[in-house]
Order: sequence, then structure tokens, then C-alpha cells
Amino acid sequence: MMLTPESPRRRRFLLLAAALVGAVGLAWLAGLVPGSSPRASDDMTSVSTGARDVAGDGAAQAGKQAPVASSAAPGNGIIEAPPFNTAPASGLAAAEAAEEEQRGRRILVSLNRRRLWLVDGRDTLLSAPVAIGMAENFTYDGRRYNFDTPRGRRTVISKAKDPLWIVPEWHYYEKAAQKGLEAVRLEKDSRIVLGDSSIIEVRGDDVGRINHFGHFTAVTPGSEIMFDGKLFIPPIHTRQRRVPDALGPYKLDMGDGYLIHGTHVYNEETIGDAVSHGCVRMRNEDLIRLYPLVPRGTPVIIS
Repeated sequence: MMLTPESPRRRRFLLLAAALVGAVGLAWLAGLVPGSSPRASDDMTSVSTGARDVAGDGAAQAGKQAPVASSAAPGNGIIEAPPFNTAPASGLAAAEAAEEEQRGRRILVSLNRRRLWLVDGRDTLLSAPVAIGMAENFTYDGRRYNFDTPRGRRTVISKAKDPLWIVPEWHYYEKAAQKGLEAVRLEKDSRIVLGDSSIIEVRGDDVGRINHFGHFTAVTPGSEIMFDGKLFIPPIHTRQRRVPDALGPYKLDMGDGYLIHGTHVYNEETIGDAVSHGCVRMRNEDLIRLYPLVPRGTPVIIS
């Protein structure tokens, strides 16, 4: 049957065709047709976050994200994006931002979010929560110590497996202040008679106690030596100043005493808190994944 110009069927057909053409045109203008939007493609997943950039400014980002090896905080199941600098820029600033994004492997640490990322260019290789410095000052005997994780750019200058913690003197001063004790520094060949007639003695590479029978027993590294209202500080060369397990399985040395290291079993629940004396502390399982991916010379950007 033919459709004449006056046919009702022809009029309905023309109206439907016109409506369809109009809908397609509107969809194209709105960017809803696949391929019409610059943010959509077959090989790109758009991710938008309110991540802070390295300078600490809030900046939403959208773009291609590589698979992230993430260790989310317990219970939240959220993969956090790294703080790339994605704020709009022009001219020289744009060129510098583009160059920064194309740089090689580096570690980013956000003090506000208490999180660490290992990134390579724009690819995120690992993301994990961390503990950071408590940002408090401590004063003892006229000396002032700052327990903060400093912002800025550092470098992994060395790496070590099964590191020993070389106990700094401020640790003993802090313990003495907490317990109301007098801190006493031992020297090479020191020999101090205690109130019960036993003797604290530095003998070679050990600090130990001589009992009433003349038997010398070395103090276990990591134990505090406290007698008669005093806390004795072992000489730096002795085994008692070298404590195993305190730093976890690995350390990454950033210089000036600042480390990225693991966690002692007694401190596992503090990851994500501002509780360290300046180091960036990770869960041991996260550090085990990070360590082989970070060569010496890797930049560390703390913001």
C-alpha cells in the first residue's frame, strides 16, 4: 500500500523521523553520544577526586588512572588518589606542571591525609596509610627537640634490610622526663656502684650489671637501664644502643635522621596517626611491597 501526501500514516512516519533526528542532535550537543566527549574513550576510565596537590591546594582531577596497589585504612575500603598537581595552569606554569607529571618514579607523602603513594609518571604503583610526626616540641635540660615530619623534597639516600635502630639521646631524655628520673650518660669504661652494691659497668661493646657474686650480665638491647632514680644512657658504640625489630623489616633513609620504616608489633595500631618522632612509619606488609620498587636516589616529596 502506498503512502500518499495526505495519508495519516505518512504524517505519523514523518513526525517520528523528525523527533528521532532531533533527539540525536541534542544528545550529540550534550556530549552523550559515545566519542563526542573528550573525557570518554574506549581505553580511558575517568576518575574525579578532591585530592590535594603537592603544594597543599585542593584540586579536582580527572584522567586516566593506572591500576593502584592500594592498602586502604581498615574498614573504609577506599582507594585514595595521589596528590598530583592538576590545578589549571598556563604558559611557563603549564610547562612546568607537565614536566613534573612526566618525571620518573617518586614517593609522595601527604601529612594531612597521612598516606604514602609510589608513583611513576602518572601511574600509581602503591598506596598505603602511614604514621607521621606528632608535631610537638620537647625540651630537656635546655635542649629543644622538634618531633615533626618536615615538608619538602628529600631523596632515598640508602636502603637496608633488617635495620637496627640506633637509639638517639632524646629517647632517653624523653623517657627520663616521663618517669621523673635523672638521665645519666655512661662513658667508655664507666663503672657505677648502685645503692644495693651491684655495679653498672661498660665492658667493651656491652653495658651490663655485676651482681654480688661478681657475675657480669649484659643488658638486653632495647631495655632501659633504670636504678636508684636514674636512667643510664649507654655509649653510642655499645650493643645496647642498637635495637633490633623496632624499625620493621626494612628502612629507606631520607637523611638527617628521617626514615621511611616499618612498625614494631607494639605500635601496629598507630598507623594513620600523628605519633612518630618525625619518621614516616608504614605497616610492615606495605613496606615489604614498597621496598623492592624503590631504588636509591628516588625523590620523596612530603606535603
